[in-house]
Amino acid sequence: MTSWQGAWRLLRFDGSRSWIGLLITIVFVSYMIVVMMPIFDDLHQHENTGGSFWGYDLVYLSILPTMGFLMNRSVLQYWGRDPYTRYNAYLRTMPIGWNTIILARLLQFIVVLTIVSLYFFTLQYVALNELRELMTPGEYVIFSFIWYGYAMMAGSTYVFFEQSVKGKIYMFICFCYLLLYALVGLMLWQADTHLMFTAIEVSRDHSILWPLLSVLLGFTVAALMGVLIWKRNTKRNLLE
Repeated sequence: MTSWQGAWRLLRFDGSRSWIGLLITIVFVSYMIVVMMPIFDDLHQHENTGGSFWGYDLVYLSILPTMGFLMNRSVLQYWGRDPYTRYNAYLRTMPIGWNTIILARLLQFIVVLTIVSLYFFTLQYVALNELRELMTPGEYVIFSFIWYGYAMMAGSTYVFFEQSVKGKIYMFICFCYLLLYALVGLMLWQADTHLMFTAIEVSRDHSILWPLLSVLLGFTVAALMGVLIWKRNTKRNLLE
């Protein structure tokens, strides 16, 4: 059995136990769409200040990368039980190589991100009249793929830390990401640059290169994270 075949089998096995986590993730995404409604209304009316743009950029920067992760009990146990290190140690007691384990985890991330992103962007466009007035369906597809590529790039770095460090360190790093997003948003605000508005303008210009580059970079970064996880975990003692 090749690493890819083993990864797909492991993915199906994990997926059969994770459908509840996927449903909870979708419920959370639905809530976020409701929360975003007033912000899009401000954007459409052109009445928002730089602070409103900053807040919207911050929401997209911080939320989209997490849409590739299932909301289940493991999320609540990172600090105390370090579930992913334990799970990897368990898998390594069987004839399952690191290539298979890493491929399965990255495939799960990409599959969940794709499903949740499709739901998120579709429901957002259907639910928000202001968004439909800002962009045609074709323009919105471009807009969605730009952010999908970003979500894959940023989210795959989460996977790297999730798989290569202990749970307490991983939680600390996640808090650091929030600070990083806030800092980036603040810097963009100070520079009078707004990612959301820029993405909308690029989409209106029908610039196909931007979504293509974004998705390509997303897969490239995900592959790079897989290599780094392999280098880290082949030398790591999972029982410490």
